[in-house]
Formats: sequence, C-alpha cells, structure tokens
Amino acid sequence: MKINIVVGPFYPIPPVRGLAVEKRQYAMALEYAKAGHDVTVISRRFSDFPSRETKDGVKHIRVPSFDPPKPGLKYRLMDVLYSIRVGFHMPKADVTVTNSVSAPLILPLRKAGKIAVSVGRYPKGQMALYRRAARLHAASRYIADAVIEQSPGVASKVHVVNNAISHDFAQAIETERGPREREIAYLGRISREKGIDILLKAFVALAPRFPDWRLTLIGPWEIARGGDGDDYLAELKALTAGVEDRVRFAGPIYDGRDIISHLRKADIFVYPSIAEKGEAFGVAPVEAMACGCALILSALKCFEDFVQSEENGLVFDHRRDADTNLASALERLMQDAALRERLGLAAMETARRFTPARIAEAMLMDFQRLAGHGAT
Repeated sequence: MKINIVVGPFYPIPPVRGLAVEKRQYAMALEYAKAGHDVTVISRRFSDFPSRETKDGVKHIRVPSFDPPKPGLKYRLMDVLYSIRVGFHMPKADVTVTNSVSAPLILPLRKAGKIAVSVGRYPKGQMALYRRAARLHAASRYIADAVIEQSPGVASKVHVVNNAISHDFAQAIETERGPREREIAYLGRISREKGIDILLKAFVALAPRFPDWRLTLIGPWEIARGGDGDDYLAELKALTAGVEDRVRFAGPIYDGRDIISHLRKADIFVYPSIAEKGEAFGVAPVEAMACGCALILSALKCFEDFVQSEENGLVFDHRRDADTNLASALERLMQDAALRERLGLAAMETARRFTPARIAEAMLMDFQRLAGHGAT
C-alpha cells in the first residue's frame, strides 16, 4: 500500500524541533515502512535536511515553509500556501494522512487517494468542510463525540484511533519501576491552559511538610514554540517564592531519550491541564506512564481513554477548588510510597496499549478498508 503522510507546515521531520504531533506521525511512518508499505512523508524544509531522501525505509519530501506565527489569519494563509506546494510535490498514494487544516481541502484526490484527517484537536465546526476526506481519525472518544455532535453529516467517517507514544518511550517500558528520586515532574508547554499555576500553588502549600521533594517542569515557554512567553514564565516563578531552589524550569527537551532519563528519576508526574477544548488525548501523560511515574491528572474527558482513577493514576477535580484538590492528591502520593509503586506499575502496563506497533496496526487495518472498500 502506498501511504503519504503530510505533516503541518511549521515543524520538520525527523522531529528535531517538533511537538507531539510530529513525533507521533514520524513514529507511525517508521511502523508502516517496517510493515512493508511504501511510505512518503511530506514536511517543511529545515536547516540542512535534504529536499529528498530515503531514511529508515521512509521516503522524505521537504517543501519550503515558515516558522510558526501567532495563531490567526497569517497562520492560516501559511498553511494554505504550504498545502498548495505539497499538492504539487506529493506522489500518488492509496491513502494520504494529514493533520494540516487546509490540506484536506486542497490536496488533489487523483494523487492523494483516500484522505484520512488526523483530528488531534478539539473541533470548531470545521469537520463539516471535510467531505472530501474518507476518514476522520479522532485521537480520543471525547474528540470523536465532539466531531459527531458538531457535524453529524460526517459521523460515518469518524473512527477513534488513540495517539501513540514514540519508539523511545515504547522501548522504555519495563516490568519494574526501579529507584526513584523525590521528584515531581511536568512535561508539556508552559502555557496558561496547562494549569501550571495550580501545580505550583499545590507544591508550595505542601513544601514545608515535605522538604525532600522538588518539582521539575520540562517544556518551552517561548511563544514561537507554543508557550505563553517570558511574562507568563515570570508570573509562574513569582509563585515559587520561598521554594525557588526546589522548583526548576528545565526548558524544552526534544530528545526522547533525555526526557526518559528525567522521567525515570521522577516518582510522580502531574499534568494539571484545564484546557477543556485544548486537549485531545494527552501523549505526555502516557509517556510518563511508560516511564513508571505515579500519575496525577486533571479531570478532562479526553484522559478517560487511558486513566482510571485509583487504578493506574489519580484524578483531581480542576473545575472548582483546583489548588486544594491537586494538593490533596499530591499529598497522598508524597506520603505513600506503596501507592506510588502500585500506580506506577499499573501505569507501565497501560502504556503498552499505546506503542507505535499497536497503534500502527489499528491504523493499517483501517487504511486497508479505505483503500479496498471506501469509507465504512
């Protein structure tokens, strides 16, 4: 089967500067090629990456594009221009997968074959425009339900396939947690919607009673990389008054092996997102689960695809009294090593469901249906 993967216009493949989407698409490309399929990834030109190459069985075509601007009209126009360029350069395929907003509307069907849209964000009514697409792959049941509610005319095209973790994280899953430091970790963008202020307030409240614990936050705060900028970072640092030496903003880490090294040391992982319509699945929490961290999550619906409170993690109500609720969950874990061990072991088992091999198998089965029989 010939498969095209068209990633968005702003980040390169391999994902040396990419976010979760680029890492996921690259992992899928490698799995499809490993299964014997003819795979081409179309992405932006970047640095000294060649315009065309074949690497690890995957063909790469790189077209001119841009660094990401702030969301808005310019952002959309850049996506349109990129999609036009992709349409010119892309080879013929049986199935073309894309997460670009404009590509499903622009790519020529005679070259794209069946178009499968990766719906990795909460929809805003735009899915009704994608009538040319054969499939809308929702990252979670929550996203699928939102697409169907907003655009019932495309309900038959919606199919849930959860996001995969990267190969590095899949290989990191073990049967034992190993020794841990008294560290709480967060991995993700440093932005308001991630609820980081809630985490900082909870940690500061507990810090006097747990003097051996520290907090590390990994992720970009720069606007160009998805964060909310220097002013927001300064706001967060102000919240750590009195415990500054125990809170570290590590900045972004893009090498999966380095992230794994950090998360394997951390005993607890907290992802306090309040983005009711900004989260689609939550790859970062599943990556932490793969590393054996005891997990605390906010009560977003999209997390229900992989977390069951008290079984493989704890869930706190972020909609009211969020600071108090998170502090209560944190306190439980910080004072109970046996609970951390039980939840961490269960988390690793859960993460096995989201390896690239498992998710690629589900995707390829659906591609076969699309290429052979049309959308079902």
